[in-house]
Amino acid sequence: MPTVIKSKTRRLRSGRTANFVLLAISVLVTIAVAEVGMRRLYAGRPFAPGWVGEFKNRSGKNFLADDLTGWRMRPNHEFTWITAEGKPHVYRSNSQGFRAAADFTASDPRKKIVLAGDSYTFGAGVDVEDTFGAVLQQKSPDRVVYNLGMPGFGVDQVWMSVRHRATPLRPDLVVVGVVDADFDRSQIPYRAAEGFNKPTFKLEGGQLVQRTQEQPPGLPLRFLNDHSSIWAVARRVPKWLGRNYPVGEYFLLNQAILAAIESDCRQQSTPVLFVYIPTSEFRPFPALSAYMRRAGANYIDLTEIRPAPPHSIYLPLDGHLSQEGHRYVAGLIEAWIHDHMAWR
Repeated sequence: MPTVIKSKTRRLRSGRTANFVLLAISVLVTIAVAEVGMRRLYAGRPFAPGWVGEFKNRSGKNFLADDLTGWRMRPNHEFTWITAEGKPHVYRSNSQGFRAAADFTASDPRKKIVLAGDSYTFGAGVDVEDTFGAVLQQKSPDRVVYNLGMPGFGVDQVWMSVRHRATPLRPDLVVVGVVDADFDRSQIPYRAAEGFNKPTFKLEGGQLVQRTQEQPPGLPLRFLNDHSSIWAVARRVPKWLGRNYPVGEYFLLNQAILAAIESDCRQQSTPVLFVYIPTSEFRPFPALSAYMRRAGANYIDLTEIRPAPPHSIYLPLDGHLSQEGHRYVAGLIEAWIHDHMAWR
């Protein structure tokens, strides 16, 4: 090859390399600037569900691991939590590990209402006699209300509570309380706040299958999960879509779990009532309400109540239901029972 041609070829290659380097630097600078700007606008970390087997259970002071549902209170245990408002509340468990003075039994001759849900049903931030379960029981001497609610539960754990704890009690009504965060938790196999692993499921061929030991994701994905605010915002898009439209894993997985809850209750000829309790931001959940209508499910949605409930149904700093909020929810459930259950 002539020297002139070789020289031109080298210059072309050198120019392409320089252009590529400049392009790469421009892309990295753009990403860095965008990352800094996003961190100022959005301080949250990305939704990183993790994988089954990532962590071992920790020893809990007030809760213990439960193979069926993830965790429950230590039996015959008492502890005090102080709310963000600075008010202490005592939490006592029965011998089965639930927030109650007496054990739950299928042999009780009264009409049995069993509640399943997370901390809103459990009654975080209020005394036990002020929870909506206790208020429901106070309304009639001919009924007993068993509260299986547990802090931190996801929709999947609520399902396991219904299947393994509620239906064996032969209830006359199951009430399932769901909150926004419960739907995120269905994709998470380990809850760092509680320190326990939990049953987690996936859809295979439209069927719910329990997840078992899994391989961790690669280092690039783990880095993005731990450090990138841009990635954090990108991971919020599927959730936004799933809240508004019946698409994506976020919604379809939870839809299948809700259907499984209803199926388990139907097999026992037990009616189930779903109650959507929004967080204090009071955001509607259009995809959930649309599914409940399609399924013909018994459903109460606080965001659809008119006139809308006052903001005082929430604790101002803690965000859980206040004493007024529990009375409000109990009133909605009581009205539904009056309209739909012959025994009332």
